Amino acid sequence: MYLGAHVSIAGGFDKCLDRISDLGGNTLMTFASSPRSLRTKDFTQEEIEKYNKKKAQLNIGPHFFHGVYLVNLASESKSYLKASVESLIFYQRFASQIEAVGTIFHVGSHKGRGLSETLTQIVQSINFILDNSPKGIKLILENSAGQGGTIGDTFEELELIINRIGDKSKIGICLDTQHAFASGYNMTTLLDVFDHKIGFKRLSVIHFNDSLTEFNSHKDRHANLGEGKIGAESMQKLLNDPRLKNVPFILETPGLNHSGPRKEDIAYLKSLVVQ
Repeated sequence: MYLGAHVSIAGGFDKCLDRISDLGGNTLMTFASSPRSLRTKDFTQEEIEKYNKKKAQLNIGPHFFHGVYLVNLASESKSYLKASVESLIFYQRFASQIEAVGTIFHVGSHKGRGLSETLTQIVQSINFILDNSPKGIKLILENSAGQGGTIGDTFEELELIINRIGDKSKIGICLDTQHAFASGYNMTTLLDVFDHKIGFKRLSVIHFNDSLTEFNSHKDRHANLGEGKIGAESMQKLLNDPRLKNVPFILETPGLNHSGPRKEDIAYLKSLVVQ
């Protein structure tokens, strides 16, 4: 199985590989720029070659990018929408350079206007991004917790968007367990509902997080595995569902003092796997 975590690229892009290796993971997710800005900066060919060489040496599996948190394809501002689209295109093109799977992103927030008012703009933006994405690179929509008018907290909303996209072969889904729990999805039937509404063929990766907040809270608050409201038993059942055997699991857990996933978190994740 591919089990990993979200790690930092601080100190040099290739350092993310050292970090995930030190944690004991074999798959990873990173940003490719500051998560607090829509501005991007190209990496040098030397940085890319250094990364590719180290990845082969350490035998690390799939790399996923996470688009910056500021991306909003539902923005009323044309300049902000343009910057969001350009940021995702940058991520997609860089993903191709390092043979990453693609870019996981949150569609954004309608700010109270509703999905129906913003759907056309969202779909047009996604189609434009896909038209400018290299072949074989996935654009991966993540389900949200439904906080603050965020789009995609139900599988129906994601399905509505996907059904209107031109080249659906380039679209993937990231299923975040905490977001699903916070959106009111029962963990025992979560995968059945997902398969019925979207289908496992679109499932690219799972963000495997426990929840700090109660069921159906509509709050995006992650907890370390086994320490939250979902609990170890439900998390273990999900992890070992045979339908997910080829799907990478990525931790976005807070660790200690919100410093991110630790070695013991990966070790605990591995301990939940039934041999």
